[in-house]
Amino acid sequence: MTQNQTQSQQSQSQSSTQGPGETLLSAYRPLPDRLDEFVGRDGQLRPSVQAFGARLNEMGSNGLANAWKRGDEMLRDNGLSHNLDKSATSPRPWNLDPIPMIFNEKEWEPLVTAAIQRARLWDAILKDCYGSRSLIAEGLLPPSLLFAQPGFNRSLPLPEPDQSLLNFYAVDLARCSDGTWTVLADRTEAPNGTGFALENRIILSNVFPETSNRLHLVRLAGYFQNLQTTLFARVPHAVDEPGVVLLSPGPSDPTYFEDAYLARYLGIPLAVGEELTVRDDRVFLKTVSRLKRIHVIYRRVHETLIDPLENPAASNKGVAGLMQAVRAGTVTVLNPPGTGIAESPAFLPYLPAIAKKLLGQDLLLPSIETIWGGQRETFQEALPQFLDQGLGFVKNSFGLRLPPIPTKNLTPEKRAGLLERIERDPSSFSLQREMDFSTSPAWNGKELEPRPMALRLFLFHDGNDFQIMPGGLVRCAHASTGLPGLSPSHDSGSKDLWILSDNPETNQVRTNLPDREPIRRASGTLSSRAADNLYWIGRYSERAEFVTRLILEIANRLSVEHDETTLRALRPLLKSLAKLGYLSSKVDPLTSPDPRTSIRELLLAAYFSTDNNRELDSIPQNLIRLRNLASLSSDRLSGETWVIIQQLHELGKNASAENLRSLRPILQKALAYHSAFNGTCRENLTRNMGWIFLNLGRKIERAGALLNLVNEILALPPEERTASVLETLLSINDVTLTYRFRYQGAPQILPVLDVILHDPTNPRSLIFQLHEIDRDLRHLMTDPADNLPSQLHRYVLRALHFLETELLDARNDEDEAEQLATLTEFLQTVRRKLPRFTEQLGWQFFTHAEPQNT
Repeated sequence: MTQNQTQSQQSQSQSSTQGPGETLLSAYRPLPDRLDEFVGRDGQLRPSVQAFGARLNEMGSNGLANAWKRGDEMLRDNGLSHNLDKSATSPRPWNLDPIPMIFNEKEWEPLVTAAIQRARLWDAILKDCYGSRSLIAEGLLPPSLLFAQPGFNRSLPLPEPDQSLLNFYAVDLARCSDGTWTVLADRTEAPNGTGFALENRIILSNVFPETSNRLHLVRLAGYFQNLQTTLFARVPHAVDEPGVVLLSPGPSDPTYFEDAYLARYLGIPLAVGEELTVRDDRVFLKTVSRLKRIHVIYRRVHETLIDPLENPAASNKGVAGLMQAVRAGTVTVLNPPGTGIAESPAFLPYLPAIAKKLLGQDLLLPSIETIWGGQRETFQEALPQFLDQGLGFVKNSFGLRLPPIPTKNLTPEKRAGLLERIERDPSSFSLQREMDFSTSPAWNGKELEPRPMALRLFLFHDGNDFQIMPGGLVRCAHASTGLPGLSPSHDSGSKDLWILSDNPETNQVRTNLPDREPIRRASGTLSSRAADNLYWIGRYSERAEFVTRLILEIANRLSVEHDETTLRALRPLLKSLAKLGYLSSKVDPLTSPDPRTSIRELLLAAYFSTDNNRELDSIPQNLIRLRNLASLSSDRLSGETWVIIQQLHELGKNASAENLRSLRPILQKALAYHSAFNGTCRENLTRNMGWIFLNLGRKIERAGALLNLVNEILALPPEERTASVLETLLSINDVTLTYRFRYQGAPQILPVLDVILHDPTNPRSLIFQLHEIDRDLRHLMTDPADNLPSQLHRYVLRALHFLETELLDARNDEDEAEQLATLTEFLQTVRRKLPRFTEQLGWQFFTHAEPQNT
């Protein structure tokens, strides 16, 4: 019996509703008291989903399960995740459901009209709040509602009358049982979710490629292309080199993956607060070569955290002096700090009257029933009902968004505590009545089941009007009795939103083409942080590969040879592992009663241990560091490179072995991934500044590891530098065949060292690494008179001169001993100097700090 047949039988046996002959959707049972987005009250599929439903029925449970394996693999390979616990080292995989929510044009257009109206309304409200404040003067808005907002920015400069104040807007919607769409929340601070919506679409388009094309699914590319054009259009016209960045709160934020993904897709640098600096009321990005002027900031940081001079809580997430630069008009921040006040639920009861005043229109989308604590009589009357009958939620009216407090099933103690807080300051709280969310089918791995869902739509202002994304981010509960989390950082499932066009031409991406661009060869700006990250990606990737090669060589030797000579030949390798921090230098396994068992246990721990309290390093911990740095640099790495790093991470995290025999295939697979990473870096990465720092990291790490190993071999007494020892050196550096073609006899010390150290045609030799470092440093020397690069260069050039002139051509034992002594002294000097490379690169390019004279 095949796995698919077994899964199909299990699915049918575990489903209480699916009977013989039923299709995937005919077995689907919507909740009786909820509106369902797929199945109407008559039990028939809604017109908009009939074509997709037919495809699902053709696929059946087994077909959908097999197709979704591709989606799961893409989620793992892409590393799509979000940090629910604010920890950059433990991201949670993004939970995507394969069944999209589907609208046809007739269903979609009313939502488009209503969402654009609401965005226009909020833009008009914000302009009034920061301008004439006629809404307060005419009694349509209580003054205390506005001025009590912590995010109210009294010094926010108003745009020109024909420009918008609100640039990015998102709205959270849910459909009630009567079919009415209701606004749950307005997002005007730094609306997130667009990157996740884009990634959802890319994954589902790969899961259902033919279906999405046949149904005339409207693409998202046009929305993002127009967004990119709009960002650069906000740069002053006279600027020759426009500076646009996406400002992110950094890797500890739950949506950092999205920030990096968006920056890469839009082709703009991703920056955190410490990478920007303000000089003379102008904002600059710190790059490896200079300070680059920034004109537009796509803000993804909460407005209260963007400037530590205005709010000390901003710490390293903000940019000191940014608000003064905004007031001076030298930089445009989108959305401007101060627009986030519109997210307060306290505004919602006043919107219908305000819409009539500012727009001359009735509000097309009603808001969730909300009572603000400032509406004293209404609030005091409703509060006991909410608390006693569990009618909904209590939400904070002001300040940072806090999770709503459900009033259902409150214990007496919690009820008393909540009531005490509300009575102290009623205006800081709002009541919102619970509503029934519509449901949509979700795949649980065996069958479809109804899940409550909510929808987030995204809009931006292109200079003329608001444009809406022809899609969105759907959030669904984990169970039919749950509620969907609205924010992408909440632990809920997600879905893609498909808009089907009646006209195939609608799917053609049309954008306003810019003026003809001059040919450029430069690849944009590399920030100091990005350069530092790429440098250490090179270091960690090379370190993981070298350690893997050492462990594999030891495992191979112990698997085929058992004599004392073999064990002695492993001593330099074990010491080299200890120097790298993977084995303890205090323990010599060769002196234990059972050396083979001791070595096996040490190697397994070095390759598999995930214990953070372990004093020694391990491959999984190295790969975690590599993956974290790669996630910080995803806007600089190709998709293929990221996938390889993710696969290495998964192998280090999930693989296991009980002995050296079962360890060897894992090590060989890891080396295949490392070779793929090296090949991708070598063949697919443009030779720009990012490549230089990545390559420098790899070459410096490789040179250091090679020096450690050769030094351990040269430290052996001459009689212990046996052919077996030299063979391990050749094997680890993958030049065994090269040596055999040149020298037919057993390995000898000087020929081996010539291949390993002096041979410029060997890509793993020391001289090859130094030539690469020399070339990279020449590219970095923008100012030949600069002292630090020339100091680095002197180290490299001296070493190259030695290796090119001091040939290993001894004619007798005395000459050999003299040459080895000279070589040993040279290698130890280079080995001492090498760590200073990282320090001086950091002074010059990463931290921009002057070295301390010692």
